[in-house]
Amino acid sequence: MDTGITRAASGGKRRIAVIGSGISGLSCAWLLSKSSDVVLYETENRLGGHSNTVLAPGAKKDIPVDTGFIVYNDRNYPNLVKLFEHLDVPTLPSNMSFAASLGGGAFEYSGSGLSGLLGQKSNILRPRFWRMVKDILRFYKEAPELLDRRELEGVSLGDYLASADYAPSFIEDHLLPMGAAIWSTTASEMRLYPLHA
Repeated sequence: MDTGITRAASGGKRRIAVIGSGISGLSCAWLLSKSSDVVLYETENRLGGHSNTVLAPGAKKDIPVDTGFIVYNDRNYPNLVKLFEHLDVPTLPSNMSFAASLGGGAFEYSGSGLSGLLGQKSNILRPRFWRMVKDILRFYKEAPELLDRRELEGVSLGDYLASADYAPSFIEDHLLPMGAAIWSTTASEMRLYPLHA
């Protein structure tokens, strides 16, 4: 039976195939390469899977930013923290707040308190903005109870929002952009995500 792990004829090293070059595949390949011959298989034309390092313009030089690790912290990712420490990968603390800029900057706000919410003074005069705020308060009040509703298992976020009378401003200007940022996807794909995700 071929399990994918065989002994090489010379030196008795195991030959191991690793499928996928995301963070798990790359970590496994790196660790296993110390004692085995490893072949890494990847269908994409780059390594990294979900993660993707891009150069963001900085004040003095470009800064490499890994777009796959949108949320990274010591508490939730202890093994990744240990790997970064072992590889001497520097990390910096970041602000985990949320901000949205839509329509080329025509509508902007942030979730960092009242000053951020009203950072664009014209929002005060927009009924769409106030309907969004109203539904933000409603949704975050109702959300914990939604997790316990068995009849909503398997229901998509988009289907739930369509049936629950939420304003387009809440859906399009807040919930979908925030979900897309957290899940590293597009706002339109967020509608397909399970409500309970």
